[in-house]
Amino acid sequence: MMPPVCAGSTEASLAENWQKQLLPLWQSFVHADLYTTDQTRLSYSYFLADSKAQAVVFSTGRVEMAVKYIELMQDFIAAGYSVFIIDHRGQGQSARLHVDPHLGYVADFQHYVSDFNQFITEVVQPSGHQHHLLLAHSMGAAIACQYLQQFQHPFSAAIFGSPMFGLHAGKVPSILATKLVAGYGWLRTKLKQDNLQYFPGQTPYKALPFAGNPLTHSQSRYQWLQQLYQLYPGSQLGGVSWGWVTQAIGAMAEIQLNAIKFNVPLLLLQAADDQIVSNHAQDNWFKHLPAALYKQHFVLIGAHHEIWMEQDVIRQQAFSAVNQFLAGLTEQKKQ
Repeated sequence: MMPPVCAGSTEASLAENWQKQLLPLWQSFVHADLYTTDQTRLSYSYFLADSKAQAVVFSTGRVEMAVKYIELMQDFIAAGYSVFIIDHRGQGQSARLHVDPHLGYVADFQHYVSDFNQFITEVVQPSGHQHHLLLAHSMGAAIACQYLQQFQHPFSAAIFGSPMFGLHAGKVPSILATKLVAGYGWLRTKLKQDNLQYFPGQTPYKALPFAGNPLTHSQSRYQWLQQLYQLYPGSQLGGVSWGWVTQAIGAMAEIQLNAIKFNVPLLLLQAADDQIVSNHAQDNWFKHLPAALYKQHFVLIGAHHEIWMEQDVIRQQAFSAVNQFLAGLTEQKKQ
């Protein structure tokens, strides 16, 4: 049984909570590094609960750093969970992959997946917990999805928030936009053009104002995140490269093809007003999951992409969906 989780702080109390609770909690975590087979340094952190009953492992989205999740991690810790989190290669406190530290790049999307498996194998599993929950956001959900299908794992269930199973393309149908970008990326590779260039419209990191942002309606959480990037400037990351885009497109296509084989109990949290990833792609993936699989699909009305950094009312809906899913999971095991 995995216990329910409740929101422990509010938008109004976030600034005070950061100084009095969240920062001291973050400083009490174990912070360490591991090195991959290609000698890339990965930064990870964890907090062990008194009980080894259950652990939640976070797979973060693109550009994200681990400390960004401290508010949510506090909620899980208060519910009795140990928490584990890793900065994917090229972002957060992990080693950068290019001389430009702001360039979003990965040589092969599979590197993310293999890194995550190494983290689970070398750090999470040796801690000896009975039950494991995987909570993943955006790009982190794409990584987690492929990990769960490629490797033996300890997870009883997964929660995917705003999963990156297709990219949002505005008024252009996502499938058409993806095919156009993939085709041009293939041509660039054939012509040996540099994939280590920013994708058109992408730039190095720059702090953007709250007004008009596509991530969250919560001004207090948005401003807190901007302050975190000033406090931890080494975690700043800019836009994506051609290489990242072509790798991501390939990974998302593979995820869609393998939906029918997915076999981990799942909650999909979908942000109704997402302008970063494609909700149509999420719907298509969910529709092709095995009929017998225990699964729930919850749409958060009014939510932007960053569900866990949204306004209190939206976060409360997300927690309710999580707790309903976990309660159902317990009932499934009793049957």
